[in-house]
Amino acid sequence: MRSKFIGILFALSFFAILEIVVRLTDVYYFEQPEIFFVNLKKNYVESGKADADIVVLGDSRSMALEGYSPKNDKEFSVYNHSLPAMGPKYYRFFLDKYLKAGNKKPKMVLFAASPKLYSSGYGPPLYDPSGKVVTSNESISQYIARRWREGWEKNIFQSPKKENIIRYGGKQDDADQILWEFFGHRYLHQFSISELWNQYEGVERLFIISKAIPLLYQSYRFHGGIRNLISSSHWKLSKDYLTKSKFCEDCKNVEVGLCMPPHSQREDNLIIQDQIDRHLGKYNISNRVNPQLVALARIQAKEEVKNISHNTDISSFEKPDYLVLEELIAYTKEKGIRFGFVYMPWIRERENVPEVQYKLGELRKFLKTHPEVGSFFFPDSGYPIDFFVDNIHYDCRGETRVNEEFHNLILPEVFRFLQNREKSN
Repeated sequence: MRSKFIGILFALSFFAILEIVVRLTDVYYFEQPEIFFVNLKKNYVESGKADADIVVLGDSRSMALEGYSPKNDKEFSVYNHSLPAMGPKYYRFFLDKYLKAGNKKPKMVLFAASPKLYSSGYGPPLYDPSGKVVTSNESISQYIARRWREGWEKNIFQSPKKENIIRYGGKQDDADQILWEFFGHRYLHQFSISELWNQYEGVERLFIISKAIPLLYQSYRFHGGIRNLISSSHWKLSKDYLTKSKFCEDCKNVEVGLCMPPHSQREDNLIIQDQIDRHLGKYNISNRVNPQLVALARIQAKEEVKNISHNTDISSFEKPDYLVLEELIAYTKEKGIRFGFVYMPWIRERENVPEVQYKLGELRKFLKTHPEVGSFFFPDSGYPIDFFVDNIHYDCRGETRVNEEFHNLILPEVFRFLQNREKSN
């Protein structure tokens, strides 16, 4: 009996010590890059040291935008806080966290958005991201009633069917579950459990909290990093890793496959940190992808472009839902922050589809109803498909072009807009 007690005490002591060590050290530098990236940005915001005049918000496409350091007193500092696959609901709560952490209040929030991000409301709830059952969050009573009804209809009168099953990473699972496993850490690592509680309600709140509770234990939160700590290969750090970081910003080097992530997870994450620090928040995730996979993805994207529907029936188009924009505009106005909108360029063939052009026209109408909002458009909102690695993300050449235009054409307009508004106050 005594030996069992000693064994239990030893196990508990081990996990207690492990938990303390993880809390006191930067174990996340050994985590997979996606988790590292989110925690790096989170820690920067929570440090209260952010001092940019203009904060850029957006998704994985706008992550390719480089920040800016002012060269004279007529310009403003710009930092890119875009994060991948967070969805539009996140932005208002991120700004709230940003201000409460003691960071300098920005003069302007620049929302660099793609059509799906600004015109589709908040989309389906987290517990049904594909919207195959519900299109919006439910109250607990609504959820119980629906599940009770489904139990009778699906399990009593017919055999249950597995739907939306896909293969990914060597396993077969429901698409929604795989999507959550791939993107869920964006929410869980960016916000604390109390912050998530305040952001959601109904069934969506129960879902996100149930996922967040295990992360209260830092040893679970960074279990991937702890696992990598065991391997000496992940501790290795090349003396010239900073040189490699700069070397891998040249398109020629990226395209011939000289910039694949190193075997050392620590070195890989330090390279990511170096690029984010030097480019004020920018990080183009496409530059990490194997050129062979890029070539295959580009072929698939071109095939899909050939089959795009050019339906011209306006009545069949999805009506834009500007709830996200409305709430962001209202929030920034309440906080005394200017709001600007940047329309991000997309694949030319997709941008020219009638439904996308219809949404663009509706967006311009919407922005005209908010004259206090700055709206900024690139000279050409459609880029060649060869500037993308897939249907969404810029390759290094697309990244180069979008930043040249962003710095030389968009930001000067943004600065003039901000100067004019400050003079009128």
